[in-house]
This record gives sequence, structure tokens and C-alpha cells, in this order.
Amino acid sequence: MQNQEVTKMEFLLTNGGNIIIQRHFNVRNYNPDSRYSWELYEVVKKISNEISEDLKQKNFEYMCDNQEFIYASEPVEKEESWGKDNFLLQIGTIEDEVTLTANVFISRILPTYYFHPKVRYTVDIRPKIRRILAEITEVLSADELTMTQNGYELYVNEQ
Repeated sequence: MQNQEVTKMEFLLTNGGNIIIQRHFNVRNYNPDSRYSWELYEVVKKISNEISEDLKQKNFEYMCDNQEFIYASEPVEKEESWGKDNFLLQIGTIEDEVTLTANVFISRILPTYYFHPKVRYTVDIRPKIRRILAEITEVLSADELTMTQNGYELYVNEQ
């Protein structure tokens, strides 16, 4: 078996600064250029859309199950708090193995204020995390990546 370089990574999903899920994982033969690839953008977008779809489905089920209560009640949250509650998905390389601080190279915000709080505070992606990390790992270790879109470079190194 040949010696393969391993890079430690972090996957982090938070809601209003509170950690929902955090996983450290290894990527063999990490390609640093993958951080700027179209494929990474697409996989993060797919994960975000999947989380949003799950929330929509759970929100629908919650609203149907509690329709009598919801129609007769006051608003659950004040409008001032809308927009403050967002999921933040981040992926980064672990820079310091002692403190496990990560250098985030891609992040995506998922607005969640329009879902009922009982739905958004009970999100659980643990059953899907193995597949999600496998998809991210595959892109981060890929050799052939799309680095242009519509004739434009996705990243310009200004050094």
C-alpha cells in the first residue's frame, strides 16, 4: 500500500452560533485547488438544499399536526428576531491539532426563520452525515475539477 498524505478537515453546522453538528474527518490526497472548484460549490449547495427540504417537510408535518393550535394562537416569534436565526454550514482544514481550530474555506447560510422554532431547533442530519462527508471528501481529493464557469476563472491567485 502506498503512502498517502492525510489532511484533517472539519464539517460544522450551527444555528445562531449554537453547534448542531460538528465532525472532524480525514481527506487522503487532498487537492488544495478543490477549495475553488465548481464541484465543491455544487456539493455544498446540494447539502444545503437537502437540509432545507427536510425542514420544509418537517414544518409541513408540524403545521398539519398542530393546525388547531396554530390558527388560534399569537405569532410564535417577534418579527425583530427574524433573520437572526440562520444555519451556517462551514467546511475547513484543521490548522492546529491541539485546539482543533479550522481555517474555513467554504461556508453557506441557510435562512431558517420562516420555519417554526420547534422544527428548526430539532433538525437532525446525523443519519446522513456519513454520506455527506463521503461526498465532500470525494470532491476535496479529486484531481480533475472544473475551475472555470462561463469562460471565467472561479479563483484568481493574486500572488
